[in-house]
Amino acid sequence: MKVAVLANDVVPGMGLPVAAPGLRAWGMALGLRALGHQTTIIVDQWLTQRVWTGAVPPPVPAGTIILNPGRIAPWCRSHGIDALVICNSNHVDHLGDLGSTRLVYDFFAPKMLELAENLDRADLVDATNRLEARKLRGLARADGVVVNGAKKLDYVREWAERAGAAGRPLEVVNPGLPPVAPDPAPTERLQVIVTGYIQPWSRPGAWVDALLPLLDEGLADLHLIVGNHWAPQARDAVLSDEIERLARHPGVVQHGLLRFEDFRTLLSRCHVSIDVFARNPERELAMVTRSVVALSAGLPVMHVPFTEVSPWIEEHGAGWLVEQDDAASMEAALREAATDRDSLRARRDGAVAVAEGILEPRRAAEPLVEVLEQLR
Repeated sequence: MKVAVLANDVVPGMGLPVAAPGLRAWGMALGLRALGHQTTIIVDQWLTQRVWTGAVPPPVPAGTIILNPGRIAPWCRSHGIDALVICNSNHVDHLGDLGSTRLVYDFFAPKMLELAENLDRADLVDATNRLEARKLRGLARADGVVVNGAKKLDYVREWAERAGAAGRPLEVVNPGLPPVAPDPAPTERLQVIVTGYIQPWSRPGAWVDALLPLLDEGLADLHLIVGNHWAPQARDAVLSDEIERLARHPGVVQHGLLRFEDFRTLLSRCHVSIDVFARNPERELAMVTRSVVALSAGLPVMHVPFTEVSPWIEEHGAGWLVEQDDAASMEAALREAATDRDSLRARRDGAVAVAEGILEPRRAAEPLVEVLEQLR
């Protein structure tokens, strides 16, 4: 089949850091191609112009095009695209007449729950109403739906029923990322990494108290890649006092933003990723991309026990599940990782099992192909 995947962010190969929506589209496209389907990634031209600051156009990898959302439907019709996969409802009102192209709605993230966490927004009620209406329009129009993780299934079914889309093809499509072989740094000190945007629920907490003693004792180094979104309008935002204090510790290396390929190389050289945050309804249903990316690089993760990723970590022994405020358990786990390399190696093997058995793009995309086949 000829398939197009509409990305809500830039994708690897464009010379920029990449966020979760771009990785989602990229992973689905890789999997579809591996399964024999001619697949094009469409990147929003307006978004690209907003984030790219170079004097020349950004590089565009093979199989990717940059297109104004208003031109997507004519492009699909003229290129005989069998199916268009969209990520959430972002562009549903720009699509126009798709002709014979079937529309697949990727329920990538629970955006309504995420929006509800932005309590300081003056227009929160209006923004919520607009998003709800757009989501219902998108689901009503969709010929099929895919879900980013099994934990969201009941939530998605409720939305589909509200939109009059109950009974349409529906499958769980986990994230797809090519596995990267772990290559831990040859050092006696534990190499710990913390990454990702600072969000209201991810402010540094008990994990800082757990890690600091190991840094003070010279048992661990911390690699820190945190900040606000890398788009120009967010680059100058002030980081939290906790992050600033942590960054000044002599055992901490603060990295700048990296291209995705370089970022995963750094991940593969570390021993433990810490991804611990407060509980809320959005996080309950989140496919936490920073942990998924770490696992794809064979990196064990210290994580909370309530997300889409948590069962994978538990079932495969791919890290440690800890409560967000349990500094004692976190410190014990980190000390074990720092002093028992056989235990750490076993957890790394668990991460590799997740990378190869769940996240490998071809395997992850198989349920998406099932939906496409039903829509022929």
